[in-house]
Amino acid sequence: MKFASMAMALLPLLLTAGCSTLPSGAGHGLGVESQDIEACKAYSLEMVKPQMRVITPALTTPGRTVCTSGSSPGSTNCSYIPGISYPAVEEDVSIEARIQVLAECLLAKQETARIARLAAQGEATKPDKSQNTPEAVAARSAQAEALARQLLTDKSGPPPSSTVKSAQASKDCEFCPAMIKVPGGSFKMGSNNHSSEQPIRTVSVPSFLLGKYEVTQGEWKAVMGSNPSANTSCGNHCPVERISWNDAKTFVHRLNEKTGLKFRLPSEAEWEYAAQLSSSGPGTPEVESERLHRSAWFSKNSRGQVHPVGLKAPNRFGLHDMQGNVWEWVEDAFHESYQGAAFDARARSSGAEPVKHVLRGGSWFNEQKQLRPQHRNSEMPEASYVFFGLRLARDLNSEEPAPRADSTASAIKPARSAQASGLIP
Repeated sequence: MKFASMAMALLPLLLTAGCSTLPSGAGHGLGVESQDIEACKAYSLEMVKPQMRVITPALTTPGRTVCTSGSSPGSTNCSYIPGISYPAVEEDVSIEARIQVLAECLLAKQETARIARLAAQGEATKPDKSQNTPEAVAARSAQAEALARQLLTDKSGPPPSSTVKSAQASKDCEFCPAMIKVPGGSFKMGSNNHSSEQPIRTVSVPSFLLGKYEVTQGEWKAVMGSNPSANTSCGNHCPVERISWNDAKTFVHRLNEKTGLKFRLPSEAEWEYAAQLSSSGPGTPEVESERLHRSAWFSKNSRGQVHPVGLKAPNRFGLHDMQGNVWEWVEDAFHESYQGAAFDARARSSGAEPVKHVLRGGSWFNEQKQLRPQHRNSEMPEASYVFFGLRLARDLNSEEPAPRADSTASAIKPARSAQASGLIP
C-alpha cells in the first residue's frame, strides 16, 4: 500500500473536514489527537460500509421440564427450564479495506499536524527528507496500520475471520458454567512439532457448546460440597485444581443429576479446534509470545500461582484461559500418535493398559512451548496435580451426537492417589 502518496492525496479533504490544530504534545503513537482519530474512524466507516456475513445462524434451544421424585411416596416435583438463545456468528468481510482507509487517514492527519506545527513556529513547510526515505515511510506505514487495526478490532494482532457477536454466554443455573456456542467447521489438527501430534489431518467439528471459563472453585463446591484445590485462598472465581480425570467425570455426573442436562468433557478434537489462536494460524515466536502475555497465565507472568478466570483476553471464539492457568482434562484416552484417529470430533478410547487420559492447554507453571494449542499432555486417570483442572462441553441439541469415546471408557474411580498431588508438569 502506498501510504505516503495516499496520505498526500487525502490532505485537502482532511484540512477542511474535521481537522483541528494539534498541540505538540499529541499522543496515540502517531502524534494524532483523539478527536482526529475519531474523525478518521468516522471517515473510514463512511468510505467502507460494514458488510456482515452470517457464518452460523442464531439458534434457540427449546425449553424443557425436569421432574424428580418428591419427598413423599409417589409425589413428583417438576420445574421448567426455559430455552436459551445463542446469537449468530458473523464476520465483516470489509474490515481489511476499512483498516487500510483508516491507516491512510491517520497518516494524512500526522502530516497535517506536522505542517500546522511548523507554521506555528514560523518555519517553512518544506518536506523533511529524512522522513521520506523508504525505511522511514515503511516504518510510519506499519505503525499507522497497526494502530488502525487495533482501533477497529481491539487487538494488536491480525483480526480473526469471524467472531462471536458480543461473545454472549449463557448459564442454565446459578452454579452451572457459562457456555458459549462454538460454530462448527473443519481444521488441520496436529503439528510437525512432535510425533504425538502427527499425522496432521483435517477434522470436521460440528457446532457445540463450550465453557467460557474453566470450572471454578465456587462451581465445584456448589456441586460436590468440597474443594480439592491447593490454592483455596485464590477464591471462588479461581479455577478448581488438583483434580483427577476420575474426579472430573464424577463432577460431570453429579452436575447432570442436579440439572437434568448433559454436560460432558470436550473431546480432544473439539478442544484443539476451539483453542485456535486465529484463522491465519500461528505467527512468529515474537508475535506468539506477545499474544500469550495478553491471553494466558504461564511461567513468565503467573508469579508461580493460579489466577481468577477471565482476567486475560479471550480468544476468537470468546473463550478465556484456553491457554495457561490450569491444564484441562478432555475425554480422550491418550494414544502415542494420531495414526488411526477418526476425521470427526469423537473422543478416542484405548485398548492399552494402563489407560492414560489427555490434558490440554498448559498451566501457570509451564513455559510457552507447552501452551501451543496442538501440545498434548497425558496422565493416569487418578493423577491430581495442583495445575490440573477442567472445562465443560455440551451438545447444542439432542439431534447432534455427543463426541463420546467410541467404546467403553474407564470406570470412574473418585478416590485420589496419595502419590498424585505433587508438582510434576
